[in-house]
Amino acid sequence: MVTVVWVALGGAVGSVARYLLSGGINDRFHPWGTVFINIAGSFVLGYLIGKWGWEASAPQRIGVTAGLLGGFTTFSTFSLDVVKLWEDGSGLLGLVVVAVSIVVGLAAAVSGLVLGRT
Repeated sequence: MVTVVWVALGGAVGSVARYLLSGGINDRFHPWGTVFINIAGSFVLGYLIGKWGWEASAPQRIGVTAGLLGGFTTFSTFSLDVVKLWEDGSGLLGLVVVAVSIVVGLAAAVSGLVLGRT
């Protein structure tokens, strides 16, 4: 039960942080706020797993990884942003967003993992 509380608290903090940060960026540069959030979250999660290892099972660590970072990053918003770009006739930009999100997100996760292990 303690782990669930940590995940809930982390999720609340992560969701509010995402709302404030990505909203500010997306207001001017839609959908790059969402892309930034997901890349930053990938880097931080990689870093933390590099520091803590793959079996980070303490309730507080799960609260940070599954809760805070799970609430901070968002695949569903990313998906909907790409669909909206497609519907608005900006399919090429949608493909760029997908490519940047996947390639740079994976690179960020690997970079964070390497940095966390050093």
